[in-house]
Amino acid sequence: MDDRHSPRQMIGTYVFLITGPILWAINLTLIYGAQSSLCAFAAWPAGTIKVLVGAISILLVGCAGAAMLWPEIVLRALAATSPPEDQWPFLKGAMRLLTGLSALAMTYFALAALFVSGCDALR
Repeated sequence: MDDRHSPRQMIGTYVFLITGPILWAINLTLIYGAQSSLCAFAAWPAGTIKVLVGAISILLVGCAGAAMLWPEIVLRALAATSPPEDQWPFLKGAMRLLTGLSALAMTYFALAALFVSGCDALR
């Protein structure tokens, strides 16, 4: 049986293609959840929450950058196989485009979260 038709390879390839949007969704979930909850309940000072938002953003944008630099390693980890030669340029290009757009969006959101005081509106 050809491994290229296995469910793991198909799902792994799909997850590979949407690596950037997945990281962006994680970023929004962690930042919106952490910032909103911590600010609403006054659990931490506003400055500490901004540092947390910045750290989460830097970590996830770094993950996106690493995925864009080493796409074959990411695909191998997700699909447990090498990329097909005839499809690799498309897969790599599509993943890099989506991940680059997602990294840009994560950066813009992080800048907004860092420069605009979000805790004042929630308290």
